[in-house]
Amino acid sequence: MMKLNINVPDREMLKSAWEEFVTTGRVSSGVIRDEILESWKRCRSYGLDPNSEYITSNLSDEKKGEILSENSYLLDIASPFLRSLYELVKSLEMVVFLTDRDGFILESIGDGVIMEYCLSKNAVVGSSFDERYAGTTSVSIALALDSPYQMMAEEHYLKSIHIASCAAAPIHDQSGTIIGCLDLTTRYEIAIKHPHTLGMIVTACQLIESQMKLVKESEKSFLTSEFLKAALVTMSSGLIILNKDNVITHINPTAERILNVSFSTAFNSGVETLIKNDVIIESIKNREELHDRELILKESRGKTRCLVSLKPIRNPHGKQMGNVLSLKELKSVQKLMQKVIGAKAQYTFQDIKGESREIKEVVKMGKLITRSSSNILITGESGTGKEILAQAIHNGSPCSQGPFLALNCAAIPHDLVESELFGYEAGTFTGGIKEGKSGKFEMAAGGTLFLDEINGMSLDVQAKLLRVLEEKKFLRLGGTRYLNLDARITAATNKDVLLEIDRGHFRSDLYYRLNVLEIYIPPLRERKGDVMLLTYLFISEISKKLGKKIEGITPETMTYLNGRIWLGNVRELKNWIERAVNLAEGSILTLSDFPREEWYRAKVDPCLSERGIESDTSDLNQVERATITSVLEDCGGNITEASRKLGIGRTTLYRKIKKYHI
Repeated sequence: MMKLNINVPDREMLKSAWEEFVTTGRVSSGVIRDEILESWKRCRSYGLDPNSEYITSNLSDEKKGEILSENSYLLDIASPFLRSLYELVKSLEMVVFLTDRDGFILESIGDGVIMEYCLSKNAVVGSSFDERYAGTTSVSIALALDSPYQMMAEEHYLKSIHIASCAAAPIHDQSGTIIGCLDLTTRYEIAIKHPHTLGMIVTACQLIESQMKLVKESEKSFLTSEFLKAALVTMSSGLIILNKDNVITHINPTAERILNVSFSTAFNSGVETLIKNDVIIESIKNREELHDRELILKESRGKTRCLVSLKPIRNPHGKQMGNVLSLKELKSVQKLMQKVIGAKAQYTFQDIKGESREIKEVVKMGKLITRSSSNILITGESGTGKEILAQAIHNGSPCSQGPFLALNCAAIPHDLVESELFGYEAGTFTGGIKEGKSGKFEMAAGGTLFLDEINGMSLDVQAKLLRVLEEKKFLRLGGTRYLNLDARITAATNKDVLLEIDRGHFRSDLYYRLNVLEIYIPPLRERKGDVMLLTYLFISEISKKLGKKIEGITPETMTYLNGRIWLGNVRELKNWIERAVNLAEGSILTLSDFPREEWYRAKVDPCLSERGIESDTSDLNQVERATITSVLEDCGGNITEASRKLGIGRTTLYRKIKKYHI
């Protein structure tokens, strides 16, 4: 068994040692391992600039082509294992590299930020991890020592690679000669949390070496090793191995489940007895590859939709000896996507704070409808907390373990809303994702889809949404097979929908379909009793977050906040408290910590003050319009300054300017 060279030194000491060496050519501390120090010295003797921003390489295109051709056998054998390894680590932002015996990069697999970083540093196929070009790397050390090796951060000679951690292990042929190297590169912070990466690389190398041995010994049984069986069992994708006669030699448990067959039934059977999909069968017959092709497997229980890949396996002479068929259930991919994008509701009814009768009625109504699967329409002004209520209802419902996906219908261009909701098939339109894309209706399966500001949806899309709600099924754009709607629809609007219907901006039939269960969240001005409670809650919450000791608020200031018209509702109140906590010099919030507005209000029609602004919504609109107009005049039309003085966001101010035709 190979010895694993794993080292996690103190990073600050490591950094100091690197800086000392770069400056003086020597290291006084003992923090640097001998083999790395010797490598640093060689790099220095080559004249390699430690501050180089990317890996240099002076190999000609002709030479690169020769190296790739010479290593085609290693590539053919190792590629499936690289992809299997990548499937295991791709959620951890890692890149897998395969090199030849000299560190020349033959293949790399990865995506996301770390892959973009590697590309920016010229760590690409055709480049090299040799010391002369890349400085000290885990690949160069592993090849030099003929041993697995892991490096951290500033152990790399090039400063530009200091953010990375790399684990590498050599690959040997049957005679024990090094023929290549496998490397797993990730960010330092991730490597610290996952110290098993070197062990994974060693296992993968052992699998590759075992595979080469099996191919040499017998083309009929080259995938029967215990290493491969263990790897197949741990894979989340279904995997089927076919020999040159398209007979099934192995099928892993995931593929057994997807296709509803047992190993004993599938083993030694022709692929056509198990797979009925024409695209797969024709690709096998024509020796064509498939790369994550989305297909429906009619032979599976429930007609599973899968991402299918087909990769031929060839011997050292280029002769095709079989195929590897990979099946990834689309619903599993979608669940992973939901985790990545954070499709989970955070709020519960306990997060809806208030002692007023109005807000208690909202919570009571919300709890009553959690057990229902009917559509919900939440209405209320901006800033009242419509999405918080939607999340609370979701978390209290039977579908709480499912995803919670939100789509702001007014924030997305009209021509994109439809594709966001329905998704689209491969090749539906130019500019779309090549393999097609799942829409929110699919992604929210088993959970809740929250359509915010649904009044911003075009009439055309409204009509299509209505049909989906009525039939409980939908088609992807460009699709021909209906998919069931398995998500609860919760919609929200900050508009008077009936007024929007009268204006011809909203379909009445969609309104009544959505409005099975309606909850109205009253604005903060209609539940004055909650201002004080929310103020103290926000002071405590924000003070803790900002690390400040704010113990309370003066009575005079509390009276002022209680009497103010909160145009932005709870959201605006919270923003004001956060601003005040940031600016407060003492432990008690005072009027001086808040924007001064009284003199703006003095310019508003005094008649409104005499008869009371609480009595009429039109009066409130007049007050709001007059206040905004006055502030804009005093600020010379400067939107940023005006929004700061009013205590609302620039986007909110723009919307109100448009609303009142200012």
